[in-house]
Amino acid sequence: MRNILLFSIVALLFYSCGNNGRSNRNEGKSKAKNTVSADTSAVVKIINPTVNVYIENSGSMDGYVKGKTEFKGAIRDLLVMLKYYYVEDNINLFFINNQINAPQVKGAGGVSTAKIDLATFAQDIELKWRNGQDKKAWQSTNLNQIFKMILGKTDNNTISILFSDCIYSIHGSNNAVGLLQDEKSLTKDAFLSKWKNDNVPLATTIVKMKSKFDGKYYPYTGDQNGYYMNGERPYYICVIANQKILYDFNNKIVLKAGKVEGFENKYTLLSEKSKNLYYSVLQSTLKKGRFKTDRSKSNKTYIHGIKDVNLVRGVDKLQFAVAVDYSNVQAESDYLTNPANYTVTTDNFIVKEILPIVSVTVNVDDKIRIADSKPTHIIVLEAKTKLVSDVSFVLNKQMPQWIADSSTEDDTLQEKTAGKTFGLNYWVTGIAEAYQIIYPDNKYFFECTISIDN
Repeated sequence: MRNILLFSIVALLFYSCGNNGRSNRNEGKSKAKNTVSADTSAVVKIINPTVNVYIENSGSMDGYVKGKTEFKGAIRDLLVMLKYYYVEDNINLFFINNQINAPQVKGAGGVSTAKIDLATFAQDIELKWRNGQDKKAWQSTNLNQIFKMILGKTDNNTISILFSDCIYSIHGSNNAVGLLQDEKSLTKDAFLSKWKNDNVPLATTIVKMKSKFDGKYYPYTGDQNGYYMNGERPYYICVIANQKILYDFNNKIVLKAGKVEGFENKYTLLSEKSKNLYYSVLQSTLKKGRFKTDRSKSNKTYIHGIKDVNLVRGVDKLQFAVAVDYSNVQAESDYLTNPANYTVTTDNFIVKEILPIVSVTVNVDDKIRIADSKPTHIIVLEAKTKLVSDVSFVLNKQMPQWIADSSTEDDTLQEKTAGKTFGLNYWVTGIAEAYQIIYPDNKYFFECTISIDN
């Protein structure tokens, strides 16, 4: 009898502990689903975010859906990738103009908003383009109003994706620059208000695309007849989400040439502070002059300090290379390799060039030291004078050059709009300035100091 009683007590305790363990694990899962960490330095598991895709279908967008275009191809490519990486039932398609509309399709039972097959949606998008929509809603739209509608539906577990030509509507005025400044302030206000009111730490990826365009273009002067265009036009994909979710999205959905039809360039605005990235001086590769490794600031995997610098015959300035791992930096290759995006804060060296490591013949000893860390780029530093000292440099967070190159303040003539978007620089600056206010110390992707004991 005593043995039976003892067995019953042990069984009861085991059952109780097991239930507590399951309860705690389930509670942990529940918290994970509803909480987004403020730490943006690493990718975390995102649990089934909602993905809302908005396709602007105002009058200025008609030319992108006539015939076979890269615009349709890009929608197809993106939706197929979304279908693979995310829960299909959480992916929603909308048309957007002055209001948000679910696409309507014609079938045997008439027009409906039945669930649409993502893989084939773009094939005949023009047939769904404006079914059941009020003409007044799509004839003239406001970009800032579109942003406000989308931001209003974006929370910490939502990815919002906009396809649009992203042109400010300031029709009927000759004061283009003044009104563009006004619109920029409204863009900034939309993002600042979202942060202040909803406390959603948003990040944004802006992707420049190109597509065949066959239709009317309407300049800022308000000419209702516009002018006919038949050629390539830029448009944009804007992805807005909580910064953790966007980081995860950008690592899954790699928007680049060969992955999405018509890709040209990309710019991501995140609130991340500068990272502690791997870096190491290379002892021999791309070196001019002589130096030794400062072992007090180095180990078998990296060199953070050098000493005993000597200039050999024919070399009047020290040059050395630094290997850096940029694999987790949200910036495009042409941004990372542009010296204009770097600042030597000690002002005693220049960033001479930045090279993808795959394009460099790395010395065998250097290759052994950096092998486990897998750096992606090599930064070549050159001293300004014969006298050298500690050097520090940063990779700045600033708008890439392609944005200024793609922007125009005058779209009255077709030749002035080739590859350009009216007011582009203003609305991107509006978003960037909002981030600068919210995150005033968020200025660099990367900071690096090399000790030089001479």
